[in-house]
Formats: sequence, C-alpha cells, structure tokens
Amino acid sequence: MTGTEPRPNRGEARAALLAAGRRLFAEQGYAATTTRQIAAEANVSHALLRYHFGSKTGLRDAVDAELLGSFGRALADAREEGAERGSLAEAGRAAALVFGADKERRRYLRRVLLDGDQRAAELLRRLADGAEREVERLLAHPGDISPDDRRWAALQTLFLILGPLLLEPALAQIWGEDLFAPAVLAERSAANQRLLRRGLLDGH
Repeated sequence: MTGTEPRPNRGEARAALLAAGRRLFAEQGYAATTTRQIAAEANVSHALLRYHFGSKTGLRDAVDAELLGSFGRALADAREEGAERGSLAEAGRAAALVFGADKERRRYLRRVLLDGDQRAAELLRRLADGAEREVERLLAHPGDISPDDRRWAALQTLFLILGPLLLEPALAQIWGEDLFAPAVLAERSAANQRLLRRGLLDGH
C-alpha cells in the first residue's frame, strides 16, 4: 500500500491484518514474515496488530481459525443456493465455495501444509477432524462401516479436496486450464460425488 491511501479504521483494521498476514505467510512463509511487514501491507499501525492479535503467533492463529471457520459459512451458503442439507452435494459445494474463487486462501493452505512443521500437522489434524465429522453426517448407516473404514473414508475425502490444491501449480501446466475455474470446479466436484457414491470400479 502507498502512503496516499486512506488507512482503515479500527473496525476494518482486523480484517486488513488478517488478509495481509495470510498473503505474506503464503508468499514468504511464517518464519520470514515480520509483524512490521504485515502492518505495512495492511496499511495500519504496528500497535493495531498488537492490539488485535497480541503477536505474530496470535495473528497466525486467527488466520487459521478464519480458514477453518469458512467451511461452516460455506455450508450455509450452499444450502441457500439450494443444496440439500446433509447431502454430498452440499459438502461438495461448500468445499468449492471455500477454495474455488479464493486463490490466496489456497496459496496459504498449500504453503502451511508443505512446510511440514508442527503447525502444518495441527492444521491438517483439524481439517481431518472436520472431514470425519462430515463423513459421519453423510453416512446413512454409520454402524455398517468399521471404525477403520470410517477413519480412512474421512481421509480419502480430504485427499480429494487437498490433492488438486497442493498440486495446483503443476496441474495447471499439465491440464492446460485452471482446475479452480467455476466450470472445471463444478465438473470435478460432480465427478468426486459420483466416485464417493459408487466407488471407482463399481459395476466393472
């Protein structure tokens, strides 16, 4: 930002700091990013970062919480669009809403997971817990599936979502188009739903 742009008011500063932190953490990594860089990127005072988040760690916690919380908001949006509550279509549309149009969110999550540190493990655990809750919610008869299969079902579902996100830069070159473009994303989501319902080799 330049010095000629108006500074956000205190009510806007928190959102600006979240966005700046997510963007710089994705570009530079958490360790290489300073709080003063984040404040400058958000065009707010360094004191406001300390006021809202206490520290760089507090800001990173808030960025992660916002990312995880976006799934709940996306489920509500999917239902508003007409997806049936508790359906696979609802879950698929929610995942598309979270990552489809938000390249920065994808870049941030990719950077965190590929860093492979304790923070990555914690975020992945929380994503896996969320996937497990979704699978339990979607299973018509949970008792018919063994605990091990339920655990792997959750992870396989998570892999379907995270695989294209983690491989996005290379896949864009191989595939020749944006895998997160709305039409491609809708096609991929529908294919994933068919795969989860019927299995890869069902009927063959």
